[in-house]
Amino acid sequence: MDEFTYTGFGDPKNISLNGVALIGKTGILRLTNETSRLMGHAFYPSPIRFKNSTNGTVFSFSTCFVFSIHPEYPKLGGHGLAFTIAPSKELKSALPSQYLGLLNSSDVGNFSNHLFAVEFDTVQDFEFGDINDNHVGIDINDLESNQSAAAAYFSDNSVKKDLNLKGGKPIVAWIEYDSVMNFLNVTLSPSSSKPRTPLLSFQMDLSPILDESMYVGFSASTGLLASTHYVLGWSFKMNGEAKSLDLDSLP
Repeated sequence: MDEFTYTGFGDPKNISLNGVALIGKTGILRLTNETSRLMGHAFYPSPIRFKNSTNGTVFSFSTCFVFSIHPEYPKLGGHGLAFTIAPSKELKSALPSQYLGLLNSSDVGNFSNHLFAVEFDTVQDFEFGDINDNHVGIDINDLESNQSAAAAYFSDNSVKKDLNLKGGKPIVAWIEYDSVMNFLNVTLSPSSSKPRTPLLSFQMDLSPILDESMYVGFSASTGLLASTHYVLGWSFKMNGEAKSLDLDSLP
């Protein structure tokens, strides 16, 4: 299966959960609650083939998802969530807090991690050079982002507008990788309409990073400070454009 869409997560059998992740009554995926030092993972249950087996290059892919972050204390998030492509859906050795449920202190930065993530980070962690407590970062095998930007979106007339990740409102994110141009775009919006200008554009070849088969999903963590991290809907497609999600049709 190289394409799927969740407009809500009604049937728990359709998604693989661990940590404190659960599906609420309305079909919302809750990755963490407001308890300290927890993590939650939710992955598409089957591995997805990311590479052309003849030449080892990664295929193009795109994903669109809607998330919301509700912090325990209004201005203090903890710690964030990440879309991730990983070799396993358990991420057994991962830690909460600043590790976002993705890595731990001994494997952070290792080339053998084969981990790609886009973080939506609500705590400024100096250990990983975070720019602020409200940013989006592209992470490769590491939690020190290869590129990051303060959370924002571009209006139709290309005016940059700040976006509060921990404001409790739904945020739509698009992540698109072009395997011909070796280019990754990350775009955010407070509405269902996708801005023409991405927030982050990064030149990279994911072929050395990803294995032939990988799992796709989400990870979130809490630290001393905690937030409830929700995913309301999610679509994904290999070699094409993922279905855009309509906020009005989500739980």
